[in-house]
Amino acid sequence: MVETGPVLVDHRERGSAIPAALVAAGLHVEMVDLPVGDYVLGPGLAVERKGPTDLGASIRDGRLFDQAVRLQSAFPQAVLVIEGEPRWIAEDAWRGAVCRLIEDGFTVLHSLDPEDTAAWIVRLAKRARRAAPTIRTEGPRRAPRHPSAQAELMLSVVPGISTTMARSLVAAYGSVSAVAAAAPEGLRDHPGIGRVRAAGLAEALNGSYIAPTDREEEPLRPSRGTPRLRRWLLSGPGDDAEAQSFDRRAIALRALRSAEEGTQLVDGLTGEVVETKPGRTGDTS
Repeated sequence: MVETGPVLVDHRERGSAIPAALVAAGLHVEMVDLPVGDYVLGPGLAVERKGPTDLGASIRDGRLFDQAVRLQSAFPQAVLVIEGEPRWIAEDAWRGAVCRLIEDGFTVLHSLDPEDTAAWIVRLAKRARRAAPTIRTEGPRRAPRHPSAQAELMLSVVPGISTTMARSLVAAYGSVSAVAAAAPEGLRDHPGIGRVRAAGLAEALNGSYIAPTDREEEPLRPSRGTPRLRRWLLSGPGDDAEAQSFDRRAIALRALRSAEEGTQLVDGLTGEVVETKPGRTGDTS
């Protein structure tokens, strides 16, 4: 068995329902300030969660790929959970970004809503603690020994530059110093390098060094707020009937099958009637 230490949860996740779901599942949760990721579920497993609006914003500013590189550098297993349907970004754009993460060895899961995300994270956390991992987990990954692989790694830490793109740049220009000499204008002719990525490379490779004490603080990710928990209600046909409440739609649908005719299944979050149990058909008496 592996060490069953606490599940570490970034303090910015405090407003979500997921920490409570982890506690309800019997896991020990500690709220901390994580340098990377939203959840550390075991010795070598971390999760980054992206909601419908956060995914698009992090793709546009390159933050998603920077987070992915840092997460993979710190943990042998890194998981991205995409929650809901991404908003404010074209479908081709976010699907392309996800494919790029998969190509770089990132595990991507899609959840329907916060409730579904909690179910995924609970299951991942339990599996991380149930038995010895099937892959070697020796902590942070070691730096590659080959100089060319080191060059690729150096470029891949720049936001918006994946491992695949870094390899392509080094192969095309011959060295990191040649890439730095070409940045930013000369890089615009390289496939996949636009104005933003070229500027990011130029700033990282040619910018003047600034001591940590003099650097501007990176903006904190805005709090997601306290979400309203979704409940599923069974409302009987009578005005005096007391509604039954369920936290899972599947359980509510099962209860609807044995309820009396005319009972309605209502989404407690939106008030929408999802399904109504019909009356008997074919009764000619």
